[in-house]
Amino acid sequence: MRRLAVLVLLVAGACSSPPGASPSSTPSRQPVAATQGVANTPRPTGVAGAGGGSAQASPGTLPKSLAVLVDLFAAKGGYAIALVGADGSVVARTSAQTRSAIADAVELPYVSSSNSRVYYMDGDHDIRYLKADGSSGLATTVSGSATVHAAFAVTPDDARIAVGLLDYSVSPVKLTIYVEDIGGAHHAVIFTSTDKYVWPVAWHSGHLVVAYLGPGAVPFKSKFVNYSGRDLAQYPYGPNPYGGINFHVINPVTAQREVIISGGGASGLLTKAGTAVVQGDGVDWNGQPIFWNSPTDYGSFSASGSLSPDGRIIAACCPQPGTAGHLVLWYPGGTTTILAVNVTSVDWAGWFDSSHLITGFYQRADGTPSVVDISSDSVTVVDAHGIVAAMLPANLDS
Repeated sequence: MRRLAVLVLLVAGACSSPPGASPSSTPSRQPVAATQGVANTPRPTGVAGAGGGSAQASPGTLPKSLAVLVDLFAAKGGYAIALVGADGSVVARTSAQTRSAIADAVELPYVSSSNSRVYYMDGDHDIRYLKADGSSGLATTVSGSATVHAAFAVTPDDARIAVGLLDYSVSPVKLTIYVEDIGGAHHAVIFTSTDKYVWPVAWHSGHLVVAYLGPGAVPFKSKFVNYSGRDLAQYPYGPNPYGGINFHVINPVTAQREVIISGGGASGLLTKAGTAVVQGDGVDWNGQPIFWNSPTDYGSFSASGSLSPDGRIIAACCPQPGTAGHLVLWYPGGTTTILAVNVTSVDWAGWFDSSHLITGFYQRADGTPSVVDISSDSVTVVDAHGIVAAMLPANLDS
C-alpha cells in the first residue's frame, strides 16, 4: 500500500478545471563499482548577479547533451548554474541573483532550456542565457518585481517566451500568464486567475506546458502540501524541478487545456516519453499511464522517479524503503539494476540519453552529483552541485 496520505486528497482533485477549461523486485546484478573521475575544471570568476559565464571547453569538443545543475543554496541571495556533459565534465558555469524574498511564497523554477542554450532568471526581471561555450548575455526582461514572482519557458527555437506572474501584493494572489516574442513584441495575456495557480515550465510540440499547484492549493509554503514530505525551505520544489504536482499542456493562444500529464505526484524531469510519478509508473504526453506492473517498486517507497527518454526505465531510490541509498533502475515487470551511486528519495536523476544519467541533490550535505554510464557500469563524480533542473537541449518533442 502506497504511503503518503496526502496522495488521496491531491490526486482526487488534480484533474479539476485547468486554465482555459470550464512480480517482486529483484536486482539483476550486483552494484557496480564507482570510478574516480572528478572533473578538474576551473571555478567561475563571476559573482552572483554578474551574469557572466565561464567556459571550460572549446566549441569543437562540446558535448551534444548537457545537464543543467542549479545550486539554489550556493550563496546568500544567489544561486549557481553548471552545464555538465555525459562524461562528467563541467563545460560552463555562471551565477545569478535569486528573486526578492516574499514571506512564505512558494519557490518557482529559475531556468528554461531551448535547443541551443539555457535561460536563467537573474533577480526579479532579467532573463539571461548561458551557452555550452560559456558565452552569456541578456536575452529579455519580464514583469517580475519585489512583490511579483515570475517563472518562464522559452520555445526550443529561442523565438518566444511564456511568462507566469504571481502577484503577492494583492489577496488572493493574482496569477497572470502572457506570451510574447523574445524582446517583447506580440505580447498577449492568455490567462488570469486568483484561485488556480500554474506557471510555464516547457514547450512540447508547439504547445505550452505549465506546472499546476493543485486544486484548491494556494502559493504559500506553509499551506501547500506536496508529494515529497520534506521541508519546502530546504527542498523547495518537492520531487521535481518545476514545483507543481502535475502538468497541463495548453494552447499558447487561448490557454485551453489539451492534456493533463499525471493525475498528481509528477517526479523527475520531463522527457520525450513523459514523466514518472512518485507513487509508481509513469505518464506519457497523451496523458496515458505507462504501467510498470510491479507490486514492489519505487512507488512503494514514494521516491522521486525519473523516466528515461525512451520510456523503458525509471531511475529512483532505493533497493529498500528509506530516505537514502543506492540508485536503482526499475524496469517494467519488476526487474531492477542496482547502481553503486548514492541518492536520496527526494532528489531525482536526469537522463542525457537512455544509457547515461546524472544524479542531483538539493543539499550538498546529501551528496555530490555523479554521471552514470549504465552500459559500461562507470560512475564519474561531477565537480559541481545542485539539482538537475533541466537538460540541454530540451528535446521533449518526439
